[in-house]
This record gives sequence, structure tokens and C-alpha cells, in this order.
Amino acid sequence: MIDLIDFINRNYIEGIISDTSYNHFDMITYVIILFVGVYAVQKLLNKLRIKVDEEFVLATIPYIFMGSVFRVIEDADLLKPPVKFFFITPLIFFVIFAICFGTLLLTKYLEKRRKIKNYIHAYEIAGVVLSLAGIAVLIYYSSSGWNPGILVYSLVPAITLTEIIRRASPAIGMAYLRSRMYSFAVFSFMLDSFTTYIGVDLFGYINKHPFSSFLTSIFGTGAILIPISLILVILIVFLLEKDSREEQDKDEKYMLALTLIVLGFSMGTRNLLAMAFGV
Repeated sequence: MIDLIDFINRNYIEGIISDTSYNHFDMITYVIILFVGVYAVQKLLNKLRIKVDEEFVLATIPYIFMGSVFRVIEDADLLKPPVKFFFITPLIFFVIFAICFGTLLLTKYLEKRRKIKNYIHAYEIAGVVLSLAGIAVLIYYSSSGWNPGILVYSLVPAITLTEIIRRASPAIGMAYLRSRMYSFAVFSFMLDSFTTYIGVDLFGYINKHPFSSFLTSIFGTGAILIPISLILVILIVFLLEKDSREEQDKDEKYMLALTLIVLGFSMGTRNLLAMAFGV
């Protein structure tokens, strides 16, 4: 029993308290929790008769951005224990989910009471407002200089490569990559890989993720993550489309696409904001 407690403390609790790099045990555990949570949320949304489609996925993106903003607020030491622990992985996922899902239920209720016309639009706007509030906090309390050049170095190549893939997709038989949802999924992974490369190679940041850190150490540069991320996201999208031919699989496809965006955009945005604000 003592050995089990020691194992949990060493591989899970200490990482949260100290906000150190992930290890293989907690990474695998968090991925399992994520996919179990996605399945449970999908079933819950179906019961609540909330349609899961591309519009829903895109409306949820501001909440992913909000999560990254809150994470950088924690990185900047603007939060104190025990509050700060709730904004470190994995607890931050539950916090953001509570805010996101609570807002969704509220807007759905307001639409039912005819207080608003479209709950999805209201849900999306609320996410944007919360994200901007977080950005305002970062700007107000930021002690180091603002570095707008990071936005150019990261966003321009990520957007450019995404647009190239979008335009070339019909030529490789994947015209569905032109959809807003899949284009954003590609952009999310490109943003994550470009910001990781810039942060690790040019600014001396430490990569906390074991797999990408392993690849970087083998090839001697974080640039290797760019082509690998691109191949990976395109392969996953291809499999999603291949396995969702039937109508009953549509909800699952959209939820998995949302999960894909969460994984890429949350990390990419956190990297981007941390470097921009010098955190």
C-alpha cells in the first residue's frame, strides 16, 4: 500500500504541485481520461438533444483558447496555492469543462425560455468574452515586455502551411480537408509544432511532453515535429472520414475532431501566449 501511494505521489501528485514535465505514466493516464471523457460527454449531449456538428465544434474553440489563457495565467504565477493547482493538467481540463458545459446548458435553457434566439451563437460569444477577459488579465499583470514578433513567426507559417494543404487537398483525394473544422485541426497541429520548435530551439524553453521531447533529442531540433505533426493530423482526419460513412457515426466523428483540435490548439496556443508574454 505504501509503495502504491509513493508511486502515485511520484508520478502524478508531485507533477501537479511542482508543475514539472510529464512522464509516461501520467501522459498515458491523461489520454485515457480524455477519451473516456469524450465518450461520456457525447452520450450526455445526445441525451440532452444537443446537436454535435461542425457548428458546435467551431463554437467550442473559444473555450479551448480560454483554457490556454488560464494556463498561461498560472504559468505567470498570478495564481496562488491551492487555486493554482486547479489550472494545471489534468485538473484544468475539469475546470474548463465545467465552465464550457455550464455555459452550454445555460444558453440552451435561455433559448428554450425564448430569451435568446440561438443558443450555439450565444455559447460561442460567451467563450470569446471569457477568453478576452483572460487576455486582459495577462496584459494588465504582465511584468515582462510584450513580444509581438512571436505572433508573426508562429502564426504566419502555420496559417500558410494550412492554406497550402487546404488548396491541395482535392488533388490527393481529401477535399474534406477544405472544411473549416478540418482546416482548423490542421492549423492547430501546425501551430503546436511551430511554437514548440521556436520555443525549444530559439528561446530555450523545455519541452514537457515525453514523446516530442524524445524526437527532438534524436534529431537535434524541434523542427522535426512540423512534418511529423502534419502527417499525423492528416492521417487521423483520413481515418475519421473513412470510419464515419454511416449517419450514426457522425456525432462520434465530430467529437473526435473536437478532441483533435483540443490536443493541438490548447498546446499551441499556450506556447504562443507564453512566449508572447515572456512567461
